[in-house]
Amino acid sequence: AAVLAVAVGIGALLPAGGEVHRTGLGEQRSFALQDGTQVVLDTDSELQVRFDRRRRHVVLQRGRAQFEVGQDPLRPFMVQAGSSEIRDIGTTFQVTRRGDLVEVGLVEGIVEVSVPGGPQGVVQVVLAPGERVAVGADGALQPVTALDAEFAAAWPRGELVFRDRRLDQLLEEMNRYGEVRLRLADPALGAMRVSGVFRIDGQRALVAALERGWALRTERRGDEILLHPPVAD
Repeated sequence: AAVLAVAVGIGALLPAGGEVHRTGLGEQRSFALQDGTQVVLDTDSELQVRFDRRRRHVVLQRGRAQFEVGQDPLRPFMVQAGSSEIRDIGTTFQVTRRGDLVEVGLVEGIVEVSVPGGPQGVVQVVLAPGERVAVGADGALQPVTALDAEFAAAWPRGELVFRDRRLDQLLEEMNRYGEVRLRLADPALGAMRVSGVFRIDGQRALVAALERGWALRTERRGDEILLHPPVAD
């Protein structure tokens, strides 16, 4: 199995030259890099690519991407997101960067995540397929948790799959794809548990489902849609 190493504390400067891939709000792109690596770039994301004779170097400046890495054992594949560096020689993984927060989810292979600290100067954790780890804004590793495999498999094909998840988490994801924001009039509604499969461009369908299935009331205010609690009996 391939080994993926994430070393936090390394700068994220791309060497001069290379190519840049971007997506707009609500856009997703699938494309192949020159080494055969398959990339899915999610909404509002930017990826910088620079290959040379010794390595394949990619910087995720923002957003989310999935990499199915092409085989080239002589040139390691490296992805940087903020201060996190991901090294790989052939596997499938996803990287998300939102500000200074970075998350790595492993679909296939083996992942080794390293951050500065500890007696040896480095703290490491190894992920198995189906696991994820986040690196906080302070550069600290968060506890390893299970990767939501359904969600990870769905977003690259333009769907959001939620199984008994919080409503505020669903709205946060859906809001990444549209100019009109869905907002809770009462923050307590965020704890509601929801399940469903939604297209990333299906905001209207989501609102209709929340009205029909959860009896929420909606109100349009400019570029926002407010979700109100059901009317009390």
